[in-house]
Amino acid sequence: MKPLRLGFLTLISVGLALATAPAPARLSGRIESESGGPARFAQVRVEGAALAGRENSQVIQRAGNDGTFEVSLPPGAYEIWVTAPDHEETTFRLEVASGATVNRDLRLPALQRTPYRVETVALPRPMIPEVSGVAFTPRGSLVVTNRRGEVWIRPADVGRWRRLADGLHEPFGVVAADETDVFVIQRPELTRLRDLDGDGVAEIRTTVADHWGITGSYHEFSYGLVRDRAGNFYASSGLCSFGRGVELPWTRGRLRTEQYLPWTGPGAVPDGHRSVAEFQGWAFQIATDGTFRPYASGFRQPLGVGLSPDDELFISDCAGAWVPTSVLIHVARGAFHGHPDSLKWHPELKDQRLSAADVSRLRRPPAVYLPRGLMGTSPGQPVWDQTGGKFGPFAGQVFLGDVSAVLMRIDLEKVGGAYQGAAFPFLRGQGLRMGGMRHAFGPDGALYLGQTVRGWMPTGGNEGLQRITWDGTAPVEILTQRLAERGFVLTFTVPMGAAAAEARHYRFKRFRYDHHPLDGSLRREETEVPVTTARLEPGGRRLHLELAEVQPGLVHELTVASAVTSAGGAPLLNRVSYYTLNRLADGTSVAGPSQLVASAETAPRPGDPRAGADLYRLHCATCHGADGRGSLAAGTPDYTGARGLRTRSDEELARIVTEGRLPEPPAVNPMPPWGNVLPAQAIRDVVAYLREAFP
Repeated sequence: MKPLRLGFLTLISVGLALATAPAPARLSGRIESESGGPARFAQVRVEGAALAGRENSQVIQRAGNDGTFEVSLPPGAYEIWVTAPDHEETTFRLEVASGATVNRDLRLPALQRTPYRVETVALPRPMIPEVSGVAFTPRGSLVVTNRRGEVWIRPADVGRWRRLADGLHEPFGVVAADETDVFVIQRPELTRLRDLDGDGVAEIRTTVADHWGITGSYHEFSYGLVRDRAGNFYASSGLCSFGRGVELPWTRGRLRTEQYLPWTGPGAVPDGHRSVAEFQGWAFQIATDGTFRPYASGFRQPLGVGLSPDDELFISDCAGAWVPTSVLIHVARGAFHGHPDSLKWHPELKDQRLSAADVSRLRRPPAVYLPRGLMGTSPGQPVWDQTGGKFGPFAGQVFLGDVSAVLMRIDLEKVGGAYQGAAFPFLRGQGLRMGGMRHAFGPDGALYLGQTVRGWMPTGGNEGLQRITWDGTAPVEILTQRLAERGFVLTFTVPMGAAAAEARHYRFKRFRYDHHPLDGSLRREETEVPVTTARLEPGGRRLHLELAEVQPGLVHELTVASAVTSAGGAPLLNRVSYYTLNRLADGTSVAGPSQLVASAETAPRPGDPRAGADLYRLHCATCHGADGRGSLAAGTPDYTGARGLRTRSDEELARIVTEGRLPEPPAVNPMPPWGNVLPAQAIRDVVAYLREAFP
């Protein structure tokens, strides 16, 4: 059997005339990657008039792990689409007669090659690869922690792993002063490990600080760890998952389970994350002598703690109540960043009765919003490219992984005295595994990603440590996006072609998010912003875009048409950005009167499984699995089983997606409500996709 090439259309006629009712035909085959082996998570979508009884006249079939698929079809003519992540789509026509058997093996070309390669770093066999911290010593030795309580070191001059320590309580970050002096943030404390004789095993463990409260909840974490030039450490404590039937068997320090701002809306509390122990939801500073200083409040799950080259503290927080979508925050001493439950430990505000409006006024907005989906779901540790060009042209920019298989790039600028900027996708899939929460640039110029998701979602053990290297080829990207008086100035990594100077190739939309106690937020007041002028400077690398209107306090989404290519004809690797415009150049932060009208809501259409497939990949596959099998431990059902979707109506599925659902034992993680994140039409599309993909 010869594999079909991309874009090759073939018509197959199989004639069998039967006097009785037509027997179904069978289409089967194997989907392989052009690079070899089965194309993972491939699917076959079949559309034709003979399927008029099916929604959208389609049937969608997932290929197995070995790449094989089989579809039963009534006789007729069909359009066939074959897709897989990180591969080009293949399309062909097929006509089958009653009872026919057709086999087709397909080979999918990989997506356009990026100059960045993802490699897996070999870990020692005894180590459980739930890597939760990554650091390098000044001499280049690699130090990692895992969630099972171990610290491992790979000396730069030896290359053989040694276990420095074990028995820690879920460490989540590490700073390596040198090969014999390592600091680790674990759930109950900041710990110093010292290897006095240099044999790779720490003989002394010292508690540096343990001033924050903890409980026995299954879901509470201490995050970090970074250290400034003065020797101070910075870490954070996430909120405890409380009120979901999970008891607190013990508590260290004071316990306050009441909400700072009680929920007064209908139904159950929308997000069970609470600051029940002291300083949960806070960032803190710890001096080398152990002096503990609460630094800033208002965090939900401050997963990523990072320091800029100028020793400025940045923290990423993930979406939920009071955090409408994931964010990157510039943290100022004493600032409040949005989640009110942490205020019960604030020295001045702990006994005040603030309203929701008071809380919003008190909140310091994030530097950058990271819209759910394309920009992941739960971001990890921000790190700055200080490799001196070893990682490409992005010196000084921020790289940020995510619990989903996403790597983002952020271009920050200071406007009106505050940070804001643009977030770009950098890698999605392309060999990345899930759980990229801890990062460090190595002395070789590669970006190392520690990956762990245990307790959050299923991975089949696919965690560990990866490194991303640059092959020296110039990537075709938007390098920077900076605010101008009437719009934005883009710089590109390479000279661009003439199409880059045409305004019609750029589309802007702007929107805001609600800061409220619900879990996430829809895009509010979403508005098209016309591009009136596009002017490309001589040399082709700097572009001025003037907009019909520039307003602060809004996220501006830019989409660049595929017609915009480099001067040599190469397409942009990423064509979308999200610029968080907090302030204008003069410091204005409140929007004025607008000449533009927000998009009117339209009546929902029947669900579109094609649109739903994209939404499922962006929002759902991380927890439910690309194959729909889910995980009992994570609380996600198996859509493919006999008791799966067949027992649910479309209305019930839409309600579960919209409102969320408590887990059924033994699962412990609830299904969060998506009605505050996805519009009603998008939820219909997801349900249509579920119905077609997992019938």
